Amino acid sequence: MSKNKDLLSFRFDFEGLSECPLCGGEVMIPNGRVEWLTMDFWYVACPQCGLKYMNPRPTQESYKTFYKDYFWQQKVRNIGFFQKGQMWDLDGYTWDTDKKTDKEKGKDNKQKKLKALRFEPVSSALLKYKKLKKGSDILEVGTSFPVTLNELHKQYGVKTYAIEPSEEARLEIKKHKYISLIGRYAEDLEKLSQKKQKFDAIIFSHSLENTVIPFDIMAWAKKSLKKGGIIYVQCSNLITYDQMNPYHPYIFSSAPFSLLAKKLKMKLKQLSSPKDRMLTVIFEK
Repeated sequence: MSKNKDLLSFRFDFEGLSECPLCGGEVMIPNGRVEWLTMDFWYVACPQCGLKYMNPRPTQESYKTFYKDYFWQQKVRNIGFFQKGQMWDLDGYTWDTDKKTDKEKGKDNKQKKLKALRFEPVSSALLKYKKLKKGSDILEVGTSFPVTLNELHKQYGVKTYAIEPSEEARLEIKKHKYISLIGRYAEDLEKLSQKKQKFDAIIFSHSLENTVIPFDIMAWAKKSLKKGGIIYVQCSNLITYDQMNPYHPYIFSSAPFSLLAKKLKMKLKQLSSPKDRMLTVIFEK
């Protein structure tokens, strides 16, 4: 059976939530739906903290299977999910999907796009708060094709570490001997946080919103930092890019991140403006 047919037959298992995962609020306002592979994905908004999240949502094990065997595999074959109408000021945006693109060209296009969209924002943000140099330890969670880590190593000589579930992306990561592949899932940070290895910076570039338990993951990430270390997070901005997407159990805005920073006892620095399509922040230990 081909991977395409496998994807078309894939089904998530779902679980229901009785309260907001961030603040514990029990009021949930229905706030949209999308459909993919004949499955419905429903969202609610919490009026208490402003978090938008999927409910019911796919289980953690369902997402682990999806990200390991399907996510990048179907993205580079251009059969991934996208839906117009969720983005403010759409002009000039290039959609990932091009029906004329084959797998290898799709992979090349994706890596070029990732480099353009991720490396400059990540590097400029890190440089504001950390001196990147040989010996700096940088971990990226949800590395995908390792364009960001590759450029950080080339330009600054930093030591690079990756956590990535996708088998297709992991094959690309393993081609770079200077990148240490130290985990498969973001949840692996729980065990990593108990080890002596600590990091100057941890990067979540379009990956935190893809996890089922992001607030636990952020707590483990904090424990994995060196003193004065930082966590970089970039994701779609609910206010201008309400990206309801089967890949995203959460859609963040500034208010939930402010509450999360208080809970973690970390300093929050917002780098993006209110009308930016992407919400970019730094959590500082």
